[in-house]
Amino acid sequence: MMLVPTPSPDGSDSNADVIDDQWLAQHSIQVSRMMLGGMKVIGVFVICTTSELLKNIQPKLRQAVFAIHKHMKRKQIIELEDRVTDRILLQVSSVGQTKSITCRSIDVADPNSTLKPADWKYQSSISCNIATTQLQVDLTIPLTVQTGKSALRRDLNNGLVPFLNSVKQAMATIDQQIKSGEELFESRSSKPKSGKKAAVTIPAVHTHTLELFAKKVCDNYEVTKSNCVASLRLSGCIECCAYLNSKATVDDAIQALKEDAIRSMQARCDLLVDEFAQDQDDAEGFNRITILPTRVFSSMPDVSIDVCDYMFPDESATDCIERFSEILGVAVTEDMLDMESEPLPDTDSLKQEADPSAKEVPTEMSDSTPEASPSKRGQYIAAAVSMSGALIAALMSYLTLSND
Repeated sequence: MMLVPTPSPDGSDSNADVIDDQWLAQHSIQVSRMMLGGMKVIGVFVICTTSELLKNIQPKLRQAVFAIHKHMKRKQIIELEDRVTDRILLQVSSVGQTKSITCRSIDVADPNSTLKPADWKYQSSISCNIATTQLQVDLTIPLTVQTGKSALRRDLNNGLVPFLNSVKQAMATIDQQIKSGEELFESRSSKPKSGKKAAVTIPAVHTHTLELFAKKVCDNYEVTKSNCVASLRLSGCIECCAYLNSKATVDDAIQALKEDAIRSMQARCDLLVDEFAQDQDDAEGFNRITILPTRVFSSMPDVSIDVCDYMFPDESATDCIERFSEILGVAVTEDMLDMESEPLPDTDSLKQEADPSAKEVPTEMSDSTPEASPSKRGQYIAAAVSMSGALIAALMSYLTLSND
């Protein structure tokens, strides 16, 4: 569990007596955008310095938890299954020289739910396993209006629904094998024989590659006719990653990775809408190629998990570092950033693909391309895909819009 302080709206020191549940909800959405699969916002915490404030603040915290749940559900383009609806309220009392922690849970699926005591336990280490995949994207979305942020977001979300549902319903293999959903994602090592003590070791982190096999987007959807002023094409490949605990099943791993893919697509498109809203007066209008923000992974100080941010081509590592500091309250350095998992595509190749009259780009890699070593194969494939831009777009998504 990680505690992320919510910054004050006016930049001053936070006051526990004044809780803005709308501001908390907005911050929770931004934090959730930086989380990988298997990680989510599970509650709120508060640090109080007086016992009287500690008693009076519980109703406000309860209201804040429900507000966060409501906003995050409303933000979802498609409904994601939430198997655990309990949320945590953590109160840290720092009265005088004594400190105490009170933990309670509440079921956000029940509006009449009351606070229940919950255990708060510490453990020396966390055993996590990792699931990764690359998701291919190739969508054409009609736009019914050319200006207006709300209308553009609506059209984009409506266009994403069939694709995201296909991801949600996709079948999956783990390390090229089909496994039962009830199996453990990571097989446990054999227990020591009776009479022998097991050595205390740090659990190893295992990474498994999943492949998602989805139905065609057009399946189970009726064709409708509408007046469109432009079409938007999203094409490329995105990196997805999820963390699983030692008790996670195969079904848990697949669901966590799907949720990461869906959240990542939605985050990029939300940022794209904001970008278009700022550039709506651009003389080029929609007749252009725009690179979606790439996903930048970052390790965390003193924590064995990664988080992520999204960076446009005109941004730098400094912008990511500032957002990590502002939203998560952590100090990240440039050497902790992974900016190679999703390299920027070759814009020249994208322009040639978008323009039929452009010079044809070779569709095969050179025979002299050296073979990648096993340890660097994932990074090498990423580079190779982005090099063959005309054949399979680029590793990172891009978009084109053209007038009909």
